[in-house]
Amino acid sequence: MATRNPLLVAWLLSTAVAAPATAFAQQQVSNGHDHEPNQQNDVTGISPEATQETEKSSFFGDSSLVLKPRSYYLDRDRDTKADSVGWALGGALEYKSGWLSDWLRFNATVYTSQKLYGPEDEDGTGLFKPGPESFTVLGEANFTVRFAENHGLRIGRQRFELPYLGSHDIRMTPNTFEGVAIGNTSPQGFGYMAGYVDKIKGKSDDEFVSMSHAAGAKGTDEGLGFAGARYVSDAGTTVGAIYQRTFDTFDTVFAKVEHPFEIIKGSTINANLQYTGQQSQGDELIGAFDTSMWAAKVELKHGPYAWRFGASTTEDDHGIIKPFGNPANYLSVIVDDFDRAGEDAYMLGFSMNFGRVGPGDMSAFANIVHGDTPETGPAASADETEYDLTLDWRLKEGWSERIWLRARAAYIDQDNNFASADDFLDFRIIVNYDFTLL
Repeated sequence: MATRNPLLVAWLLSTAVAAPATAFAQQQVSNGHDHEPNQQNDVTGISPEATQETEKSSFFGDSSLVLKPRSYYLDRDRDTKADSVGWALGGALEYKSGWLSDWLRFNATVYTSQKLYGPEDEDGTGLFKPGPESFTVLGEANFTVRFAENHGLRIGRQRFELPYLGSHDIRMTPNTFEGVAIGNTSPQGFGYMAGYVDKIKGKSDDEFVSMSHAAGAKGTDEGLGFAGARYVSDAGTTVGAIYQRTFDTFDTVFAKVEHPFEIIKGSTINANLQYTGQQSQGDELIGAFDTSMWAAKVELKHGPYAWRFGASTTEDDHGIIKPFGNPANYLSVIVDDFDRAGEDAYMLGFSMNFGRVGPGDMSAFANIVHGDTPETGPAASADETEYDLTLDWRLKEGWSERIWLRARAAYIDQDNNFASADDFLDFRIIVNYDFTLL
């Protein structure tokens, strides 16, 4: 295992926290809430901010321009394989117009990841292009056409947030796609989405390639079609399903049902079940396979605390493939997704909201996931256990308002009886900060 200079690491981390905070004095509301980005399994349509407004606005007068700096440090110390370390500064510059005659809106976003630290012999963080190399890309440029209240058509470079087809925003830039999508956005009741995606830009790249190429069929140019629906009842039950076909390559079917049960006032149990099925089809450009995965999670929430238990099982014919982002397994955590061929996995987790701590709100969550895989045969691989801890601190005072600091640590312990086994420690610190220019 390579040894890091502790003074260098301390300087990098302190600078990663301080740089975005001192560079800007205005902010916009930080996005999201405490979450595990590797568990993106909601079946949603066109993004709400693109279609839910009903009052007429000015196309230029109601435009917004938002700078979203991000600083990201990642250090992965391995026992037997090469280490990876990198520190990047970048983020996004997002322009969004108002509505033209209440039916047309334009959106464009430029993403960048600039290398501040990244030795060539310790590449592999995913923060940069291989090399490692800095990059800048026009990741989004699209029009949204609203043809009815909360119903829209979006054309161009865009983000999706669907199971196995999404931004998977876990590095410096997200996956983005070239395509067309139609759908509606309804927090309750029936929602739908459908579309065609021609190309994808990976989260560590600046070029768009065909969907079949990204799936592993190099030099091919097949796209992907999808259609899905979701229903949310008044009682909070969610039922969703989506079908995706990468033509002449493979199909993915995903379905889920989730329901909250109130035990006593302030305490609920959420019961969740999901299914994924995948199989090759057409010319089988990446080979023949047929596999599926079931996953379940039960979560008890009481006041600022939450406890959860999850389990999943994957057929031994093939693991679940995710070339277009957004793994959906409830047991997908910081490093691994626990959906290898023949894998049975179990998770225990705990979350706590500390409330106000200094100038912001602090929360933390931890997970332990164990994956058991076949010891012999074509699906044989090393059993492993991942131990995770995430600490979030959202600052809300003065110049620091709306800065989101996230520190993450994961330790992966693999069965050393396998020659390819490799224990390692993964540490990350991410700073997100929104600055409104217009």
